[in-house]
Amino acid sequence: VLHTVFKDTLATGMDLVVFEDKDHDGIADGPSKPLVEHISNPVYLQGRGTDHATNGIRMGIDGWIYIAVGDFGFHEAIDRDGKKLTMHGGGIVRVRPDGKEMEIFSHGTRNIYDVAIDPFMNIFTRDNTNDGGGWNIRFSHHIQSAEYGYPVLFKHFTEEIIPAMIDLGGGSGTGSLFMDDPSWPEKFNHVPMMADWGRSEVYIHRVTASGGSFTQKEESFLKMPQVTDLDVDGSGRLYVAAWDGAGYEGDSSKGFVVRAVPANWQYKPFPDLKSASVVELVTLLKSEGAVARLNAQQELLSRNAKDVTDAVWQIVMDKNVSLAGRVAAMYTYAQAAGKDGIKNLVELSSDAAMSEFALRALADRKSLANDVPLEPFIKAIKDTSSVRAEVAAIIGLGRLGKMEAAKELLQVKVPASFVAPPKGVEGPHAIPNTAIVPAHLAVRALVQLNAVDACVAAINTNDSTIALWALRYMYDQKAVDGLINAYNQAQSQNLKNSILTTLGRLYNMETPYDGSTWWSTRPDGHGPFL
Repeated sequence: VLHTVFKDTLATGMDLVVFEDKDHDGIADGPSKPLVEHISNPVYLQGRGTDHATNGIRMGIDGWIYIAVGDFGFHEAIDRDGKKLTMHGGGIVRVRPDGKEMEIFSHGTRNIYDVAIDPFMNIFTRDNTNDGGGWNIRFSHHIQSAEYGYPVLFKHFTEEIIPAMIDLGGGSGTGSLFMDDPSWPEKFNHVPMMADWGRSEVYIHRVTASGGSFTQKEESFLKMPQVTDLDVDGSGRLYVAAWDGAGYEGDSSKGFVVRAVPANWQYKPFPDLKSASVVELVTLLKSEGAVARLNAQQELLSRNAKDVTDAVWQIVMDKNVSLAGRVAAMYTYAQAAGKDGIKNLVELSSDAAMSEFALRALADRKSLANDVPLEPFIKAIKDTSSVRAEVAAIIGLGRLGKMEAAKELLQVKVPASFVAPPKGVEGPHAIPNTAIVPAHLAVRALVQLNAVDACVAAINTNDSTIALWALRYMYDQKAVDGLINAYNQAQSQNLKNSILTTLGRLYNMETPYDGSTWWSTRPDGHGPFL
């Protein structure tokens, strides 16, 4: 049994560590072992404590540990591959359970404390921001590779980011959970539940799919003094923790945990997975509960790979199984099969119900990128019947690292409402969250590919808008030279102005982050290069 927690060491920052309980007596056997070292900054831990540091973790059905990082960020965190990673500001980082393949999932939030993950790997956070001088809450859907803009793009360059779904006014978001348990009534099930420390309340957000993202409706669920976190066990019992007056420094005499169950709830013991057969574990993958699916998956991955892949693939292909069950089985298959599973996943990408998930799984492990064909991704971008599959394909093309994908990415449509004024825009920008998603992600993918030549060549074509948008982040002499040459040839004053805007963004470059600075609780939000 592995338990991952953060270990606070003031000399070096926080480590993500694992405790192993080999004999299942509830006591760790031996010292902790690091999975990721230095994943928060000691400068701020010494001066302020941990309120803007690295916070909650949650395991996804896709086989990654997702980590909520506050805007202290971190400098040169080290995973078990020896890879070093730096993140200036807040966002989500993920790592494999063995501490390898660490990477940034999304960036540009202020002070998220946790992530809520639904059965389809949609991730939601409740963020506490301060760009406007108040402690406003923003509820967001996190999309892989996306930029959320805090604090440098948040106010005046909103057209360049994925905006939050809603600004909820004052508060302070903390722990979160996506409730997905069959013992809970529909009214309280299949929803993100978000703790708000500042409001002393747990909220439900009813999310509805819209394009590549969601819309939402907030509802009050449970009042608790300075609520900090919540989780559910395999029998459906909800546990909610409250700080209750312990202050910023903590107080051992304060705080409590409550356990809540629905009316008329009846206890059902969670099965002993170690003694379960592969057939029984695969059956649990079809369960209506997320806890059962995840734990069954983890046990399956410890069994003989051949037995597992054959059994779970039957579930993937069974259209009578719920979509959540098929997705859980597919991610189990992808982890167990590795490279040998690529052919089946490519074929699965033609299944309309499973396309977006198959594309995500195909591009999930960068170590396998050379073996993954581009064709299913390009097909999904051109197929207008599913925006969600298009979004998965765009993200995947950025991850696969093949420059020939740049042409397809440049052709992703930018909404007519997109505006890129030379000096930014004051206040909220009038772009629906769902409308900008594909174009935003295409820009992020072009930057990942460093597709300078392709973007320069696209200036003064039908793809100029997205090309110039992407070039804002490409600090390369070829980009500057290409933009100047395009300016000299441009006939349209509007195009010349857009080129000048892009060149202006490339005139300065942010100094590499060394972990020694923080923008405080009142950041300057005027724009890049503060």
